[in-house]
Amino acid sequence: MQEVEIALSPMRRVQTLPAVLLGVYTRWFNDWALLVGWAVGTAVGTWMFVAANLTPNFPLAISDYTFPGYSAVYTVILNLVVTVVLTPVFNALGSAQTDATVAADYRT
Repeated sequence: MQEVEIALSPMRRVQTLPAVLLGVYTRWFNDWALLVGWAVGTAVGTWMFVAANLTPNFPLAISDYTFPGYSAVYTVILNLVVTVVLTPVFNALGSAQTDATVAADYRT
């Protein structure tokens, strides 16, 4: 069982990169969209891992073509797409954040 956890670990770590990097370095992305993107990427990545007989390589079939590749790459792309699509949706629903930082919050 430990081998399965070791094989899943890189995929799960990669899913945190968009949420952490995009959430810290830009305020455009909605926090809830980042969370949903992370959850979708992690869930789909775990499903791909199980569907590929507990290996990190997944044969992605689109129409008549099959693209063998690393499931973490596929799922981080999905994670980013979900985040980009849901950010305007969540912002339109009224969950946009405002930055309440003022100049007095910084040391001079």
